[in-house]
Amino acid sequence: MTLSDTGPLVAIINSNDPEHARCTAALPLLRKPLLTTEACLTETLHLVFRGTGRQGQEALWRLISNGTLRVLASASDGPLRARAYMERFRDQPCDYADATLLIAAEATGIRRVFTIDRHFHAYRLTNGDALEVVPQS
Repeated sequence: MTLSDTGPLVAIINSNDPEHARCTAALPLLRKPLLTTEACLTETLHLVFRGTGRQGQEALWRLISNGTLRVLASASDGPLRARAYMERFRDQPCDYADATLLIAAEATGIRRVFTIDRHFHAYRLTNGDALEVVPQS
């Protein structure tokens, strides 16, 4: 399985996105299902609506309903754990959605993340582990 950030999900759905070709080319090479967080889902729904309207949102829901994408529920201590990551990596910057992916990596043991954000190369989990970022820039 692979963790998925917001950017690639938006790029896959919106063919006008500058990262569309790169992300759709990488998608078949990733272990499915992709896993994302509720924070990333929220961002993706917002951004695809801005770019493609309801059709884009429906495409995202299809990825979930056909099992290509799973959404991990957040733990009750998730917001405070996210805050700690955001503070630790404030110079990157690390937003809430990024922090939830770091928490998901810890919880699941998955170290591969599908993202177009270069700052994921700088992130380290609390145990010091780095993430494998795909697609490579």
